[in-house]
Amino acid sequence: MSRRKAGWLGIGALGVVLALVVGVLWALRSPSVSAGSPNPRTGSAGPPRYELAVNLRAVQGKGPAGVVVKPAALSAPAAAVERTITQLYDIGFVDPRLWSGGRFPSLAAPFAPEARQRVRAHVADLTLGKAAGRLEAVRPTRARLDVRFMLDRARHPIMAFAHMDFAGVGLAEDAELPISHQGDYVLRRTDAGWRIVSFRVTSRVPSVQQVKAKVREASLSPALPSNGPLFVLVIGSDARPGQSITSGTRGDAIHIVGVNPKRGIVSVLGIPSDSYVSIPGAGTGKINGALALGGPELMVRTVEQLTGIPIDAYVLTGFAGFDHMVKAVGGISIDIPYAMDDAFSGAHFRKGPTHLSGRQALALARNRHDAPGGDFGRSMNQGRIIVAAMREFLSDLRKDPFAALRWGLAAARFMQTDLSLTQMMELLLAVPSIAGNQVRNEVVYGGGAMVGGSSVIRLGGFAYAKFRDLRIDGVLGR
Repeated sequence: MSRRKAGWLGIGALGVVLALVVGVLWALRSPSVSAGSPNPRTGSAGPPRYELAVNLRAVQGKGPAGVVVKPAALSAPAAAVERTITQLYDIGFVDPRLWSGGRFPSLAAPFAPEARQRVRAHVADLTLGKAAGRLEAVRPTRARLDVRFMLDRARHPIMAFAHMDFAGVGLAEDAELPISHQGDYVLRRTDAGWRIVSFRVTSRVPSVQQVKAKVREASLSPALPSNGPLFVLVIGSDARPGQSITSGTRGDAIHIVGVNPKRGIVSVLGIPSDSYVSIPGAGTGKINGALALGGPELMVRTVEQLTGIPIDAYVLTGFAGFDHMVKAVGGISIDIPYAMDDAFSGAHFRKGPTHLSGRQALALARNRHDAPGGDFGRSMNQGRIIVAAMREFLSDLRKDPFAALRWGLAAARFMQTDLSLTQMMELLLAVPSIAGNQVRNEVVYGGGAMVGGSSVIRLGGFAYAKFRDLRIDGVLGR
């Protein structure tokens, strides 16, 4: 497998989403009130400078398979996250020495290196903004913090999800102006400690001239470090409940997801599972057999050899995992393209918008008997499910900034991948920046044939043209 983009952290996010990984909702509850207190400056004139006393109200840690760690075991990382969030609000709202007349030169300090340059575009959203040039001080009246940790399999915290609820009173001569700021932050551990990698904030910051507050909303999703085309292989094993998803099972769903980060375009290209191809080290056969012969690694090599497309990562799930993941998210909304009534797969649907349960989504993904073109139609429907899953994730993320946490935790439980848990979480955060445009979903075609008494598909010029098209820039069509 090509590792030419081993440092890229964006493609795995799509793999997580496209494999339909979802988990248990982890809702935040309103924290309690905390207030800052004045810090007298003996022997100095001027307005008081207040200290920010953050109330760390809730700390929880959760890992794969529902493992929960008690708050006491997370006291050290929780304190480190609290320091970082406190630093951010000191810079932006509480310590006038750090405002620099509204320029806030140290604002990037609490952020991870890859986010710092982009943070400068959000100064007004993360701070008092221009009002800092007219205010003398801010007296905090509320500073509540909730922290949720994502744990790896060794129960070590690798990602933090923090919610900060801040309120205060801006002081300007005899005027007192209300200020409030709420932020949802995602942090990861760096060499310098816990640092922010993404945020979504809502602020109410008045000017001296206008007591009426001005509401501003902003969001930041990590950008992908590479502008070149990036590719992930999504594999659906036909493993039944209780079976290994790699040992002796076939790849019933095979899709290459191409991403063009520069243009923000995602393309999905399906390969029919009956395609008759060369399998490295195993002669020729149906492409779905590569999974049984050598696991996902051989499937990746087979797809790379067939298409000439270097695969950057893979994700793999089976029947049971697929069912559980869709159930966990509460189902997936999709537009059924035609009526289906297939007793073999259990796909019984009317044409039109439908909300699928886990069992129904699995039936749709498996249906080939009354799908137009058989294996081709089934692959197209699988691609439709992938696109629907992406939309479901983005919708979920807009409603709940902590959605990435629950999706990522389920990923570790229900799917196999060559990405680390940390990579998957960092990559999920990048999805909004690369999946804003319409996703192109296609399937390569070929001619039917019989080989050794088995029905196969021989791919021809149309298929290889599609492979070349996707390989150039990760985009199907221009």
